[in-house]
Amino acid sequence: GHPFLAGAGMSSEPGEGDAILAEVRARIDALDDDLVDLLAQRFAAVAEAARLKRPHGIPPLTPRRFAAVLARVTARAGQRGLDPEAAQRIWETIHDEALRLEARVMAAAD
Repeated sequence: GHPFLAGAGMSSEPGEGDAILAEVRARIDALDDDLVDLLAQRFAAVAEAARLKRPHGIPPLTPRRFAAVLARVTARAGQRGLDPEAAQRIWETIHDEALRLEARVMAAAD
């Protein structure tokens, strides 16, 4: 489980703060929905890239491309007031999942 979920709550009363946080939580939920939608679009593009790579013998992992993506994303994160190291960790996870997807797509083409 997530480390913050294991007994880390400061309040012992269930639901305490719900009214205070309802508006911001609704905004966060909507943003989470947007993130899921964007990830679905991103992974659809990754699958398309995998289908294009396979007949040309291009491997799923192209380190130069990933380095360029990380550089662009971390720079943008910094410009937007986000921690570039946090953005890098998030994109490394996204990239790991993208590699798994590419491998599945390429294997399915066999």
